[in-house]
Amino acid sequence: MRPCPRVQPVAPVPPHSGNDTWDLIENALRQLAERRGGWLGEPLTAITMLASLIDQAGRMIPELAAEARKNGASWATIATALGTSPEQAELHYSRRSPVRDTREPQDPD
Repeated sequence: MRPCPRVQPVAPVPPHSGNDTWDLIENALRQLAERRGGWLGEPLTAITMLASLIDQAGRMIPELAAEARKNGASWATIATALGTSPEQAELHYSRRSPVRDTREPQDPD
């Protein structure tokens, strides 16, 4: 991911799902199935593709959390954006945590 320019922090909102996220996930599943030659009519294929998208999205959070912290965001603010508690956010994403998520995003570039 490319670093973004420093901008004024905005108040985070908790995550929510709706028609917009449904459409995006459905399109991403279709595109991933096309790239991998899978058929989404097969439930296990669809589950595998969806799990791949979830894994990749999860790999992006540690880097974004670190960037948010660098920009002055508190763990409470990051937790709100993640829909979790500040303690859980810090436990999973703080560079000082012994159990932090250390996965790197998969970037073909």
